[in-house]
Amino acid sequence: MIDFRSVAANALWILGLALILAALSWAYWVAARENVRFRAALSRPGGARALDIGLMLFCAGLAATARTGWERALWGVLAVVWPFWPSGWPGGRTTARSCPAVRAGQLGAVVF
Repeated sequence: MIDFRSVAANALWILGLALILAALSWAYWVAARENVRFRAALSRPGGARALDIGLMLFCAGLAATARTGWERALWGVLAVVWPFWPSGWPGGRTTARSCPAVRAGQLGAVVF
């Protein structure tokens, strides 16, 4: 018999990694197409949001598949906190508005 809880839990982290890969691939394509730095392309709102959601799904999937309580709690807290962290992790993350190319109007309006 198929354990649907396990399938759903593992689908979360797989979906999260797929979304992260898609966001990174899209940012690489935009950076090459518009001749900007990869980081500037990834820091656009759509790319950053997709990366955050992918990381949240990955952490939620690892929380759902964890075996011990402390591991489940750690991944669960990380999954809940990640999307609401104001500027990514310590050291900050460049936002699209703070990118000089965006302020100068040199980047096209590609929406993720």
